Amino acid sequence: MKERGRSRRWLGAALAVLMSSFALAPGSAEADSGGRCSGGYVAITFDDGPTDTTAAYLKALRDAGRIRATFFVTGTLAQARPEGTRRIAAEGHQIGNHSYTHPNLVALDAPAAFAELRDTSRVIRAQTGRAPQLFRPPFGSTDARTRQDAARLGMTEVIWTADTVDWSGISADTIVANALTVRPGGIILLHDGLRTTLAAIPEIVEGLAERGLCAGRIVYSAAPVQAWPGLTFHAKAARW
Repeated sequence: MKERGRSRRWLGAALAVLMSSFALAPGSAEADSGGRCSGGYVAITFDDGPTDTTAAYLKALRDAGRIRATFFVTGTLAQARPEGTRRIAAEGHQIGNHSYTHPNLVALDAPAAFAELRDTSRVIRAQTGRAPQLFRPPFGSTDARTRQDAARLGMTEVIWTADTVDWSGISADTIVANALTVRPGGIILLHDGLRTTLAAIPEIVEGLAERGLCAGRIVYSAAPVQAWPGLTFHAKAARW
């Protein structure tokens, strides 16, 4: 029994060292002291996972320089693929709440809309040990009630500032071009499960690097950020 306990402690310590080396690897953009990140930080985000392609996305991000991103997962997909959610978390990425069934939350009655957020946060916490602190409404459809529901659950609402429109069937090159319209502090919208988006990841990272931009995490912004005319939110990209 004592031997088993020692083995578990050794395994836990080894995993902690491994994750620490992953997060702060010298070759990673996030570990840079500022030279390569002179242009600032932007957030790379993926909606609508986890999917059968999530593992390939994670590999592409590792291969591109151990880049960390933010994955906004839906409750039903997370419930169906718990290994995907756990792997996203284990590799150091942020996980956000993207509702349970991906509805237009504004069109739902109040109890149903709140349940969409609450149930997804419960799934994420059960699978990763942490409740999400970020929330993105499906379709970017939001209102005061939606923001209040997110706040009740301890989440910051996150929209985007650069929409790649990758879901529309456009080419990987066009996805890259759309992503690279992002400005420092901005947030790029991409989607999980698309082969064209998967192919675009290395070029997006390279294009950002050419501008001195590094992938960052999403944090609260006291100043409002404009998603599009008439809609603002309070989130921005910052250094990990």
